Amino acid sequence: MQNIVKPKRLAPFEDMTQSNLKTKILGYMTKQEVQPTFEDYLAINTALQSGDAPMDKVMLWAMQNPKLHRKYFETALYQGLNHLPHEIPELTEFFNLVEKTPAWYDQQKIDDALKFTYRLGINNGYILRDLSLMTGYMYPGFNQPLVLTGALKKQAGTRLAETTKWWVDITEQDGFSRFSKGFTSTIFVRFIHSLVRHQLQKSEKWDAETWGLPINQYDQAMTNVAFSGVVLIGIRALGIFPNSQEVDSFLHFWKYAGWLMGIDEKWLVDKEADGWKLIYWMQFAHPQSDESSISLGSSLSKEPFERQYGYLPKLQQKLAYRQHLQVTQFFIGRSKMQKLGLKPQSASWFAYYLFARNFTLYPGAKRIDKLRYLLENNGRDAQRNGLSLYQKQSQQLASMHH
Repeated sequence: MQNIVKPKRLAPFEDMTQSNLKTKILGYMTKQEVQPTFEDYLAINTALQSGDAPMDKVMLWAMQNPKLHRKYFETALYQGLNHLPHEIPELTEFFNLVEKTPAWYDQQKIDDALKFTYRLGINNGYILRDLSLMTGYMYPGFNQPLVLTGALKKQAGTRLAETTKWWVDITEQDGFSRFSKGFTSTIFVRFIHSLVRHQLQKSEKWDAETWGLPINQYDQAMTNVAFSGVVLIGIRALGIFPNSQEVDSFLHFWKYAGWLMGIDEKWLVDKEADGWKLIYWMQFAHPQSDESSISLGSSLSKEPFERQYGYLPKLQQKLAYRQHLQVTQFFIGRSKMQKLGLKPQSASWFAYYLFARNFTLYPGAKRIDKLRYLLENNGRDAQRNGLSLYQKQSQQLASMHH
């Protein structure tokens, strides 16, 4: 056991296997042991030091002639392999891999997941922003690539616009069809991740002994869980109780999104209990929150002041600033707010409002078709309107992605 080469960020195996009240409660709820086996521990260690082999192979080819090869890559991505001037084996191999859906892919589940996602309306955005993203910043392993690539200097609104634009694209009807924006933007993000990995690995500033590989398999898998398992936890806290079919289809959607993003299948979640187990393990793969947590957390909290509201902008910006902080406090409590450099709120009034609204509306939608369709249509409109608040940023992004 002592001979394992592991990044410093990963706690010793003995720490991860200790039993306590939390592991007992989680074990009871998930009907399984949440502590990792030694085999699991070795898999986590390997994942922290592994990239995305298919795309990293493309990147090695791209770096032989960066300007020309990136142009070829983008031609293959946005127009297809048949638009290349000649066959390029590296691109043929990669696109043949991603264009063929895996054997487990189920279109019906994807379609059901989209309707469920639309019904969630604004709740999905609040949970992703104020729970998933904000708590992710408490884990410094996620923050390092942002710190070293200068992404911290970007306005928080621009970073949020990038993520929101991608999320809206993949959750459109047929968002995963080959030339839709959902498919192409996922592969484009995967390309950029590989580029960042390539550049940071060469950089003296990257501390591999501490952090493992930049944008590694484990961190990407945990990001995927933030979009799936964490959202399912969050919506229940806000008064929406999905049935088993809704949970199953939602997890299936994010399993495929993760696969397309280059995450190894062994880290993709089929059952909600497995997502909870991964969330439990996460605390052992990161040191305590640090300055990067405060820098990113406080920057995101002030993001509403960058929004472009059509009327009473100053008032709406202040209101949104408070609402988001109240939702974060509702989920993580005051003490963790301080770890992120956030201002504690008197009470989480907006979260209570969302709970009351959801608890009133959603049970009825299971029985009344009209209400269900109304939630789907209005919910999707609200999700698209959320993106329009970052008008300037999303226009720039639209020009980036053909």
